[in-house]
Amino acid sequence: MAAEDADLGLLGFFRCRVGGRDVRLAPASRRLIVTVALEPGGLGRESLQGRLWPDAGAAEAAKRLRQSLWRVRRDTGARLLAVTSSHVALADHVDVDLRRGERLARLAARGAARSAEPDEVELLGRELLPCLPEEDVWAARDRWDLLRLLALERLAEHALASGDTTGAIDLAEAAARVDALAEASHRIRAAAHLVREDQVSAWRVFTRYRRLLDEEMGLQPSAAFRGLLERDGRTLVS
Repeated sequence: MAAEDADLGLLGFFRCRVGGRDVRLAPASRRLIVTVALEPGGLGRESLQGRLWPDAGAAEAAKRLRQSLWRVRRDTGARLLAVTSSHVALADHVDVDLRRGERLARLAARGAARSAEPDEVELLGRELLPCLPEEDVWAARDRWDLLRLLALERLAEHALASGDTTGAIDLAEAAARVDALAEASHRIRAAAHLVREDQVSAWRVFTRYRRLLDEEMGLQPSAAFRGLLERDGRTLVS
């Protein structure tokens, strides 16, 4: 890593490295950086002040922002943020794992990436800042979860189509950890077991999902999922 580079981690847990060293930041500084980082183009100063200190007056919020920006500049050697009189954004050279994950997920979701390396799958499996309760994170977390769910499901489908049943099951299980109520991941797992002629495992996947869906939503699996378990005129489900 070059001395001017910075690496910001938002997936799994917050981490910041600048010039090859870990940087410990105060909670207020972390919240400022997270708020800016979740907006790819950054934020106007007034908008940022409103998000961070909604109950403070404009003058007080502006003062707090100046103080927080000074602390971040001091702690990161002025290498993390690009600050103007009206705007705050991440510096161009900052590498953010969320952005890498989003690029990969978009490629996979639209079918442009038909497989992924283990470290890429691991990246898609990480939750966005799970320990932060701030409402500003919720919407970004929902967007990330939907994007990575679609990506993992599509990768699982490609693995199954190529005959990699083990890979399909692993990817589908990763998708189910993102959203256990989404049907596609369970259906892919069951289909992979059927390709392996393991009807028992396929039946277990179906019945566990059916029970979960009924308990949580009062719904039943789709006709397509039920039909998947029909073989030779007989059905494994009732």
